[in-house]
Amino acid sequence: MSQHEPDTQGEKGKPKPPKVYKLNVQGVTIEMVEPSILVRKAMELAGFDTTHEWIIILRLKGEPKRAVTLDTTIDLTDPGVEKLRLTPKQISNGEAIARRREFDLLTADAAYLDGAGHRWETFDEGGVRWLLIHDYPAPAGYHQSHVDLALQVPLTYPATQIDMFYCHPDLSLRSGAPIAQTECRVTCGGRNFQRWSRHRPDGTWDRFKDNVVTHLTLVDESLCREVGQ
Repeated sequence: MSQHEPDTQGEKGKPKPPKVYKLNVQGVTIEMVEPSILVRKAMELAGFDTTHEWIIILRLKGEPKRAVTLDTTIDLTDPGVEKLRLTPKQISNGEAIARRREFDLLTADAAYLDGAGHRWETFDEGGVRWLLIHDYPAPAGYHQSHVDLALQVPLTYPATQIDMFYCHPDLSLRSGAPIAQTECRVTCGGRNFQRWSRHRPDGTWDRFKDNVVTHLTLVDESLCREVGQ
């Protein structure tokens, strides 16, 4: 080997092992040496049937989730690529029920919720404005796979921040460990919701950048933190 040739061998003359990329597909971790992969291929490697209809969400750390398709290419070299979340597309009698829209969200909020395949509604209950997202996926590690997720939307939103979030039914860990600051219950739509007291640092809400979409990243990070994800 000349002095101009790079040393591609490791210690004691052994070739360096190739870089391995990992991707979590609905709780199944797959490994590959290629720096990119089609969503379709990733799901097949993880054992999921791609002939079924799925709502597929790509989760990136610190960023809003985004909906992707089977033909989307995931660049695994991008910082923050973490996992694919899968939810079966279902049509049930509940789909035929008119969804309440008693107040409007921001255009970006509604576009995101619709694009991600969420079933959602807004309503006012005793002067408290609620956004209710049905069948919101919970990460592996909880007894529940989905919950109804509620957010209180202040009258002066987005000038005033969204704070905390609420789950029905109560989320509990498979490990049996308690979840701090979830003891309080709040009535929403005639049901008791488990309040997750999770807050942004004071002064970090930006009325021009933050919204329902960015608050859902706080929700996801809070849920994942409890199960070590």
